[in-house]
Parts: sequence; structure tokens; C-alpha cells
Amino acid sequence: MSYKETLNSGLKRGYEVTLASEDLNKNIEAKVEEVKKTIKIDGFRPGKVPTNIIMQKHGEAINAEVLNKMINDNVSQIIQEKKYRPVSQPKVDLKDSSKDKEKDKNKNQIFNVEFELFPEIKLVDFTKIKIESSKVKLEKKEVEKRLDLIAKNQRTYKEEKDDYRSKNEDSILLDYEGTIDGKNFDGGKAEDQTIVIGSGQYLKDLEDGLVGVKKGDNKKIKVKFPENYNQKDLQNADAVFECNIKKVSTPQESKVNDEFAKSVGATDLKDLKSKVESQMQKEYDDLSRSLDKKNLFEKLQETHKFELPENLIETEFNGLKEKYLHSEQPISDNHKKEIKDHKLSAENEKKFKDDANSRIQLGLILQEIGKVNSIQVTGDEMNKALYEYAANFRGQEQKVIDYYKNNQEAAMQFQAPLYENKIVDFILSKVKLQTKELDVDSFIKIYNNVDSRLDKSKTKKTTKKKTTRKKK
Repeated sequence: MSYKETLNSGLKRGYEVTLASEDLNKNIEAKVEEVKKTIKIDGFRPGKVPTNIIMQKHGEAINAEVLNKMINDNVSQIIQEKKYRPVSQPKVDLKDSSKDKEKDKNKNQIFNVEFELFPEIKLVDFTKIKIESSKVKLEKKEVEKRLDLIAKNQRTYKEEKDDYRSKNEDSILLDYEGTIDGKNFDGGKAEDQTIVIGSGQYLKDLEDGLVGVKKGDNKKIKVKFPENYNQKDLQNADAVFECNIKKVSTPQESKVNDEFAKSVGATDLKDLKSKVESQMQKEYDDLSRSLDKKNLFEKLQETHKFELPENLIETEFNGLKEKYLHSEQPISDNHKKEIKDHKLSAENEKKFKDDANSRIQLGLILQEIGKVNSIQVTGDEMNKALYEYAANFRGQEQKVIDYYKNNQEAAMQFQAPLYENKIVDFILSKVKLQTKELDVDSFIKIYNNVDSRLDKSKTKKTTKKKTTRKKK
């Protein structure tokens, strides 16, 4: 092999590589001899098939396999000789596309290869990074609020007399049938359905229209479907739901006492309060860590400046762009137009390019930190996380485990957040965390402010809905 440099610009490198014909022919001959040992062709004994017969039947595949291996081996050799660290898969362009291998068997094979290098990242001293951290100090009133919410969600309903007219928060048992322009539509009919007025579990117009009904009523309610409804043929549609009211029930408040505590799995009220407090504290501790992580990422990006690989940014940008332009739930009229035209607005193009830059920068920083500090996800850590995840799928735990263990790409996707969290834990163990205690309201204000500031470039997500009932 011989090669010469054709590109040296920033992080980009390119080479023209020449494979000597004698080396290529020698490797092809060796491959044919290897194939001879196992190939079976009618009329010939194993190992005795002539070379010309093998080449007639399998020559194209053998040539391609040998050439691909030589290309890969020689690209690897260049990378090792130059002590390069490619940031992505090298791109190979084969110059000679001639199919007449016999005619060109004495001709050298030439190909070009280009790739981008991992940028030189000088990691900062993490001990000099300061991050303001918050810890929530739970007050008794917050625990009481949560207990009241649990009681509200667990409350029972008492059927009212026939002449009672429904109010907000009442439960309605009914049959309904929806039509659009007098015609039925998929998902628009149900029997013995229970709707709690004001719960937000159903379309707002439908819930609002049930206020003031009594048992035995037959009421037609006009409903306007939202413009972002997940069923495209119902978006912005005007429907009429004919509702047959079978029962109206009022909520009965649950008293938070020992009896209630036992009904939700605790031994007594004291035990329930302890469990709720522990659960709430964990929730806020998790939010606090998430906030620390966001602030850490911002600090890492502020303190590490380096050249970014253009191809990686372009790939990331194209991924964001295609996901946005193929969204099945447009978030605005402008979004709908962009999807129809399959073209980003100037504002969104800039936003996605900035987001792509930010993601690639952060990803490379974390990757470098992991490499320099030999951070890895162990097999035990992977298995532990996998079994914990599989436990969410009752009765199908083994199927989930087998899927990830037998699917390398899926396993890598599952491992990625574990690896990132290990890197984050490592950095947070080094930085100066200035922790202050806050009440719940103060913490939430800070969390929402940082969350909005750091994630403003992300597209909004829309809650999916069923035809008449929201997905729980």
C-alpha cells in the first residue's frame, strides 16, 4: 500500500490510497483457495473445483469481499500510523468502478478516504467549578397537602336522587354517541362510561356540557376537537355527542385517618405520613440532581471551547430537522406549513443548528471525560439496570431482558444514559457544590426558571389523546 494526503483542513483529513495489483491478486488467490475447501458444485469432488469455475460463479463476491477487507485494513493502518482518533466512520470513495476484473487484474486499485478527527479537548480542573445546588426542606404542610391529594384521588362517590343536577367534580355514568355532520366516527361511541366533570380526562367541551344534567336526561353536547388532536381526520372537527345520563354521583371526601391509611397499604396514619414524606423527599432529591446536572452541563460548555466536527453537526442537525418535519402532531399552523413544504423556517433552521452544535459539543466533552478517567459501565451495572427496567413489564420481564441482550444496537441505546450518569456522578464528586436548603415553592421557581432557560431550544411536546378520552 502507498498513500498520499489530499486533505488537511481543521479536523478533516483525506488520503488517496493505492493498493498494488499484485497484493490484491494474491489475496484473491488466497481467498479462492480458502473457498475451495468447503464449496460444493455438482460434478466436482470437495476441494477439487477448478479456480476458473469458482470465479465464474462467485468471482464478483470474492473480489468485493477481498477488496473491502483490504480497504478496511489499510484505512486502519493509516489511522494507527498517524495516531489519529476519528470521531466518526471514515468515508471511502472507490475510484475504479470497472467490472471487467480480468482485463484490469494487473491494474492498481485506487480509493480515497476522508474522516474527521476527535478535537483536542483540554479538560478543566473540575475542583475549580462551582455549582449552586438546592435541597428541599419538606415542611409538614407539604406532606399534609400530598395526603389530602391522595385522599381526593381515592375518594368514593355516592349516587344522588333522580332530581339532583350535576356540578363540577361529580361523576356521571352515561352512554354517548358522537357524530360529525350526522355521521358516526371511529371511537365516538361508548356505553356505561364514567366521566368525572372537570377531571380533564375527556375533551373539555364534553365535560363542561355535562354540568347541570340529572339521571334520565338525554342531552346533545357540541364538541370542538383540538387542532393538535392525534387523529388527523378529527382535528378542528365540530362534533355533536348525544348523551344518555344513567347516574349522577357526588364525591365523598375521605378522612385522612388510620382507617384510610390501612386502605392504601400502610399500617396506620403515622406510617402513611412517614412513607409519603420519604417518597416526596426522594422526588425532590431527584429533581435537585436533575437541576445540578443541567447547571453542570452549562458550566462544561462555558469552560470548554474547541473546534467541532462539521460532519457530526450536520448529521445531528439533519436528524432534528427530519424528526420535526415528520411530526404527526404539529404544534402550530407554522409547523403544519413547514411539514407540508418539507422546509424549515429561517428561525427554526437557526434554532436546530444551534441545538445541534450544543449537543455535539456536550457529547464530545462527556466522551472525553469518560475516556480520560477510564469510566465504564460494568456488566453487573448493566444487568442490574436491565432487571430493574424489565420489572416494569409484569409477566414479560424475560422477553424484555432477552430483547436487549440479543440486540446490540438496543443494548447500546440502553447503556448510553447509564454511561452518561456515571460521568456526571464522577464530575459532581469533584466540583464545589454550594448547597442551600429551600422550601418547595422556592425550589420549584428556581427549577422552572433553569429548565426554561437551558431547554428553550427544544421543541414542545404535545400530550396524546384518544378520541374522547385522554391517555392516562
